[in-house]
Amino acid sequence: MLLLSAPVGEGHVAAARALAARMRVLWPEAEVREVEGTGRGGWWRDPLLRASYGATLRFAPRLYGLGYDLLVRYPKVAEVFKNLSASSIGRALDPLLAVDPPDLVVSTYPMISGGLAWLRRRGRLPGRAVAVVTDVAVHPFWVWPDLDETWTLLPASQAQARAVAPRADVRVVPAAVDRRFRPGDPVAARIATGVRPDAFVVLVTGGSLGFGGLETVVDAVLAGGQGVQAVVLCGRNERLRARLLTRGLPVDRLVALGWTDRVAEAITAADVVVTTAGGMIATEALAVGRPVLFAAPIPGHGRAGAAMAAAAGLAVVCPTSAEVTAVVRRLQGDPGERAALAGRAAEFGRADLDAELTALALRV
Repeated sequence: MLLLSAPVGEGHVAAARALAARMRVLWPEAEVREVEGTGRGGWWRDPLLRASYGATLRFAPRLYGLGYDLLVRYPKVAEVFKNLSASSIGRALDPLLAVDPPDLVVSTYPMISGGLAWLRRRGRLPGRAVAVVTDVAVHPFWVWPDLDETWTLLPASQAQARAVAPRADVRVVPAAVDRRFRPGDPVAARIATGVRPDAFVVLVTGGSLGFGGLETVVDAVLAGGQGVQAVVLCGRNERLRARLLTRGLPVDRLVALGWTDRVAEAITAADVVVTTAGGMIATEALAVGRPVLFAAPIPGHGRAGAAMAAAAGLAVVCPTSAEVTAVVRRLQGDPGERAALAGRAAEFGRADLDAELTALALRV
């Protein structure tokens, strides 16, 4: 079994790692390989993709949103760009698949899925191929009817994917998250992470790159009252962490964390998770059973996914800072609304991914 992802952000890689870990437990006799990259030429292509993605979201998020909107609104234009990238990535992946042909190949990155589809059309893709969509919103690059299956997160995501490619076999499958992301003991988590036991803890995140104007979001969260403690996941954005630390606020009000492998504990310790990014961190929070607030989500798939999650009753969208403050205050003062959101999140997280993988093995 071969798991393919690309280091563009952390969500795609995290999903592939989570799937690979579950496969190794379910099928200890199977050979499970993970490849983080786009194949031959990835030594220059992957850093370029990562840098362009990060720079666009940090400095020109509206441009990123415009690109997403154009792909969704003009499917014929999207097909042109899809075919160009698919042929390039397909040729780059061909040697990797030829060396040791897998019985099952799973892709968590849309351009890699396109490369697999290109190979399938030329009879050079052995075994079964599955594209795993790691966002709630599905843009055209995620869906390739040549692949055997496309996994989406919500019924609305499934409908969106089918609109892109009516011939595709699109399924609603539980989120591909690490086993650590599950409902746990918030008291124990607060002790382990050093969070105030009596605070209304709001975990703030902009994904692995810490983008989305997090400083403004932090201000809005702290405006929710003295009983609020903001814990900020700065990810790889050390400049953001340094700026937050220079504020000199006491740790009982503001904690700025750098890169950490204790995200599951941090989510468990929180009352609410506020994110500008969506994607993997939002599904991880839902898997833990925590209410999710989307704060001025990034243009494009961020806004689209936030709206879809809210429509499913899994999140609250706050387009402005004032709304972030108002919702934080409301949830702090209304345990009933908070519990209702957490209950729907936990229901989403209870879906059995291992059962889906077992069913997939029978189809291989």
